[in-house]
Amino acid sequence: MQKTLNLVNAPAGKRLAAWVIDQIIPALAVGIATAATFPAVLDSAGVAQQEAVATYTMALLIASVVSLAYTVWLWGWQASAGKTPGNLVLGLRVTSEEGTPAGWGAIFLRWVIISVSGIVPVIGPILMLLSNIWDTNHQRQGWHDKVARTLVVDVNTGRNPLTSGGLYGPSTFAPGALQPGDPGHPETGVSVPPASRWPAFNPAVAAGPITSVPGAGQPAVAGAPQPSAPQQPAQPPSGPVPGPATGTPAAHPVPAVQPAANAPAAPRPSAPAPAEVPATSGAGQSSSGYNENQVVLVGGAAETANPGDPDQEMGSTQLRSRVNAGPTAVKLRFDDGQSHVLAGSALVGRNPAAAAGETVDLLIPFADMGRSVSKTHLHLTVDSTGVWVTDRNSTNGSGVTPRGGERQRLDPGQPVLAAVGSTVHFGDRSFTVSAA
Repeated sequence: MQKTLNLVNAPAGKRLAAWVIDQIIPALAVGIATAATFPAVLDSAGVAQQEAVATYTMALLIASVVSLAYTVWLWGWQASAGKTPGNLVLGLRVTSEEGTPAGWGAIFLRWVIISVSGIVPVIGPILMLLSNIWDTNHQRQGWHDKVARTLVVDVNTGRNPLTSGGLYGPSTFAPGALQPGDPGHPETGVSVPPASRWPAFNPAVAAGPITSVPGAGQPAVAGAPQPSAPQQPAQPPSGPVPGPATGTPAAHPVPAVQPAANAPAAPRPSAPAPAEVPATSGAGQSSSGYNENQVVLVGGAAETANPGDPDQEMGSTQLRSRVNAGPTAVKLRFDDGQSHVLAGSALVGRNPAAAAGETVDLLIPFADMGRSVSKTHLHLTVDSTGVWVTDRNSTNGSGVTPRGGERQRLDPGQPVLAAVGSTVHFGDRSFTVSAA
């Protein structure tokens, strides 16, 4: 049973083993004919020997006819379905470079090249069948495959392009018969909500420190004290506590100010305290009110275990010193089995290359027989909560699927955070993000 919906190159060992299995029937035919008739040639003499030779010749002729019929049948089966007895046993298929049936001409050309290599007995055909080992394009094609423009894929490990729409099969057999334009279709995806994107993100400084939180700029800090529920208990400390909880804060705006008029020195500092929490957080504070050395914890009501603690009087938003900044490295597990530990920035693609003046820590070349991955497809930057993923104007697009969520399509040049546990899609391929 296949383990992935992607195409997988057949390893050289399986290719050679499949070819050996395919030679069993012709070898048996010739072997049986020889074993049945040739001993009589050796044991006879005179006229009897001549008759034995004629019998032996006839047996070899019959074996040759059987082998020829088998070869023609094998030729047609491989040309139309990519199958041979060896391919069927080992889960291989021979296709064209488009993932369609190779055709009679291409299969014939492959056989001719393998036969010519037999000029060097045994070693020649073996080297030809193992020649994909020296293919710099991720061992994709042997020498005979390059000439015939064919591929050999492992359908036990990956997808069978002959039964799933060729190299770009996922767009033609998507579950639920999704159509272009439907959410989740490879050509559509799901648009990313604006709030989940990093505002005004500059890829040139993607490797730098995070100095703000998406959706938590200056307006959010200024508006934090506006809800009346957390403020009312602090403004009238001597008043009845159930008052604000009954939903009547609007009916007591003037009485709430009265205590401040009677004792201007004490109550006034306590009223604006929630709004000035970021401003009193210490050094390292940015203009947006976010401190690089502190994190904002947002929860429910303030704890009541220690009512005298001034931190608890601030309500549900408190500032604490950063204890753990999160993972400084993540592991990327690709669908073809490879994995990489990323601690900085990286480019992913068929043959990724940094742009002029761009510096990255890691280049991750990725073999894709379906040609759905662009040369430089993704830019990745590690963050304390995951990886920021930016599509580099790829041809077939990218997306991020959060753990337990829906796939979100990436807009070129717009980084989106893939948290630990997310799956990142690029073309028809993917990788998961996990803690290193």
